[in-house]
Formats: sequence, structure tokens, C-alpha cells
Amino acid sequence: MPVAIEALIPIILTVLIGYLARQHFGVGESVWSGLEKLTYFLFAPCLLVVSLANKPLSDLAWGEVLVTLVSVLLFCSLLIVIWQKFVRPVDLPSFTSMFQGGVRFNSFIALALVDNLFGDEGLMVGALATVVIVVSVNILSVSAFSVANRTDGGWRKLPYQLVTNPLIIGCFIGLSLNLSGVGLAPAFDNLMTMLGKSALPMALLSVGAALRLGDLRSSADMIAFTSVVQFIAKPIAALLVGQWLGLEGLTAVVVVIFMAVPTAPSAYVLARQLGGNHQAMASIITVQTVLAFFTLPLTLGLLLPT
Repeated sequence: MPVAIEALIPIILTVLIGYLARQHFGVGESVWSGLEKLTYFLFAPCLLVVSLANKPLSDLAWGEVLVTLVSVLLFCSLLIVIWQKFVRPVDLPSFTSMFQGGVRFNSFIALALVDNLFGDEGLMVGALATVVIVVSVNILSVSAFSVANRTDGGWRKLPYQLVTNPLIIGCFIGLSLNLSGVGLAPAFDNLMTMLGKSALPMALLSVGAALRLGDLRSSADMIAFTSVVQFIAKPIAALLVGQWLGLEGLTAVVVVIFMAVPTAPSAYVLARQLGGNHQAMASIITVQTVLAFFTLPLTLGLLLPT
């Protein structure tokens, strides 16, 4: 069996279990809400801290990873703006949902995949990619909302969103401990390793529980376009830019993986908070999440040996 399929099977099944638990086994909203909060505010930051705190970082291609990811996100943002301006314009709230559907990423699916494929080394590169993308997509998304709403309300919230984002905080703590030479004491390393191991399965269960298979027809054009951006334009651009900058091996594969996963469930929350089309956003998230389990094996099959 190809390596990519073996790595994806447990991810697919965990998402499916989350969906079935929500739909058919009476696991209620309060359970999922608490699980999402624990994962986002505790388990995931612990995973990022332990992935960075005691690992050798000198061999990481910091600059190349940052330039590749930011360049791809800016390129795809431009594609979406051109589509809106010249090809198939939609109302401004729908544009913001289309924009998020094309630039945001599901960090938990990406981290779970690189963990299954490459273990600690993959998670280390994945942690670096996470903080670069989280900062970039928040700035880009808030920019889109500010233009669409003709207000600066989103910009007022942006600094707070960045400095309080648990994923950014986790990466900052891990990098600070590493670069300062302090590192994690064995007891705290063991604690955060234990908590961090809970992050990915809990997050994937929550992804499954968040799927909404309702009426998708009203958002069909936006779903199709954002899916092309997410699953074709972004990974191809990441591969080409990365090769041009000299990225290779595991680092290059991880960067492409992070540009080939579906959009994030958190996009729905932002759409509700800042006046986007949240119904369209929910449809985009659901369809992209399902599609990813068909597109990711194809993408990985081109990158990895069988």
C-alpha cells in the first residue's frame, strides 16, 4: 500500500468517527465545544512547544520556508481578487467567505499528516509552517473583511487575535526555550508530550463533528473555485516556489502538504463575527474537508515514493 494512503487512513477514520459520534451517537454540542476549546487552548500549544523546545533548529531552512509560504498565500489571494473582479463576482459577504476558503488551512489535518509520515522531524517543520501561515492568513483575512465591510473594525481586532492565538503562543514559547538554551526540563517535557499527543486525535474528531452535509447548491460556484485554489493552485505554487528557492527533501514535502489541506473550521467563526456569508462558509469547509481525502493521496503520491 502506498505510504500516503497508509498515513491518511487513520486521519480519515478519525474524522469519520467524529462525524458519526455527532450525528448518530448522541454526543452533544457541549461535549464538542469543550473538546474544541481544550484542543485549541491546551493540547495543540503543548504539541507545538514540545516539537520545538528541545530540537536542533540550525538545519531548518527558515527563510526559504517563510518566503515560499507567504508568496503562495499572496499569489492565491491575488487569484481570488481577480476572480471576484473580472470573472464571477459575488456579493461582498460571500467574497469574504470565498477568500477564507482559498487562503485558510486546517492546521490539525496538516500536522496529523506530517506526524504520521515523518514523526518528530516532520512536526518540527510543521510547527514552523504553522506559525508563518497562521500569522499570514489572519492578516490577509482581516484585510478582506475590512475592504468588504468598508470599516476598520477587523483591523482593531487583529493585534489581539495574533498575540492571543494559542498556536502562535505555543510556537513562540517553544522557540524561546530552544534559542535561549533553557529547553524543557524532563518533567515538563513528559507532561507536554503526553498532552500534545492528545491534540491531533481530538482535533480530528472535532473536524468530523463540525461537518454539515446540508444544501450545498447555492454555494456551488464558490465551493468549486475555492477547491481549485486549495487543492491545485496552492500545492503547485508551493512546489514551484520551493524548488526555485532550493527547498528539498522532507521540508519541501511538508510545505506542500500545508498548502494542500482544506480550509479551517475557524473560518466559520470569523465569518459570523465579521459579517461574512457564514452559510456559504460552512458549505465550503464541509466540501473541502471531504474532497481533501481524495486529493491528498494524489498530491502525496506525486511527492513520495510508493
